[in-house]
Amino acid sequence: MRNYSIKDLRWSDRGHELDDLAARIAGSDNQFYIYGNGREIEEFYQRVGKYFADNIGGCVCMQGEVNEELHICEEAEIPDMENIRIICTCKDRKKYVELREKWNRKGYRENEKFFQGEVFEMVYEVYIRDEVKLDRIEVFLTSCCTLNCEKCISYIPYFKKPVIIPLQQLKDDADLLFSKVDYVYKMKLLGGEVLLYPYLIEYIDYLYQSYGDRIGSIRIGTNGTVFPGQAVLEMCRRDHVTIDISDYTQAVPNMCMLDDVRRICEDNGISVDVKRTGEQWLDMGFPNNLPEEKTEDELRDHFHKCAMFCRQYNNGKYFFCCSNFAAVCAGMFPGDENDYLDFREDFTKKELLEFELGYSRKGHTTFCNVCRGCSEEANSCHVEVAKQINRESRLV
Repeated sequence: MRNYSIKDLRWSDRGHELDDLAARIAGSDNQFYIYGNGREIEEFYQRVGKYFADNIGGCVCMQGEVNEELHICEEAEIPDMENIRIICTCKDRKKYVELREKWNRKGYRENEKFFQGEVFEMVYEVYIRDEVKLDRIEVFLTSCCTLNCEKCISYIPYFKKPVIIPLQQLKDDADLLFSKVDYVYKMKLLGGEVLLYPYLIEYIDYLYQSYGDRIGSIRIGTNGTVFPGQAVLEMCRRDHVTIDISDYTQAVPNMCMLDDVRRICEDNGISVDVKRTGEQWLDMGFPNNLPEEKTEDELRDHFHKCAMFCRQYNNGKYFFCCSNFAAVCAGMFPGDENDYLDFREDFTKKELLEFELGYSRKGHTTFCNVCRGCSEEANSCHVEVAKQINRESRLV
């Protein structure tokens, strides 16, 4: 998830940073109005809104359709009362900011009477329902890959030797994760090229058999250059795995077999999600195009603009930034306790919630010093998608 609504993320009262915000949403006489498009409203309602349905006055749907069980209303129908709370489910930052400013002019200040849906959801789950439900976790399996993309967000061309995570470590990580987390909506397995991981079947079988009822979807990320074998296809079908294929047909047309990989998956009853990469990637800067040096205040502002949504979990460490983790794993950047939460240590659900929203000792990751950012708001530098380089030409 991305946090757009809380800016100063330095830990000053760890485990209690969100107490006041939670109190504002917990009032029994609060009446909530959900604002967004149909898909976003539906998702929010199914995840958490159903638990306080009696306090939902209505939904303002900007586009699309909403389930009949939800009351649709016009913005003008929202009463001007002290107990009214607006929940904005817009995931597009520009649209969220536009609506925030509009409601602020009406007296609905952010995090007092106007809330970002994703933040509201997690705070409600932890403070009201005593549950930690994480939106997305990425798990790194291997650095082995068929491509050498110069601006790979996982820095695969810069690994000095192949990395294959031991199967037992992955199983132990899963056990540790679910000893502290109640539910993960999306668990995405990444590399490198995941289909090259030798223990893929055993790992996903373990995940599904042990924790399938606590995972919304298990997803395999692939670049579309490798055909899944029959045993992998059978595992995906029985474990209800979704195959995420990055569309590199223009970048590496001689290697990408997207249509054929998609066809063989669909013919075997496996869900496929094609990720359109567009015509450009963001140039994160690291390791050979570093950003200008920033002050601590500038780094915190940069971190807020980036609002990284990809958490990486490996060897018991929950990294806020997946690119930060990749640089550490490749031996290109030092690990720092500021940048991850160690699941082998004791912490409360509220502390985990705070970290998920971006709280840390510095209020930014140490990697922000060398990274341009992973959002258009933070980073305007672009490069072509999946430009291939020789391993010998990598810079470390």
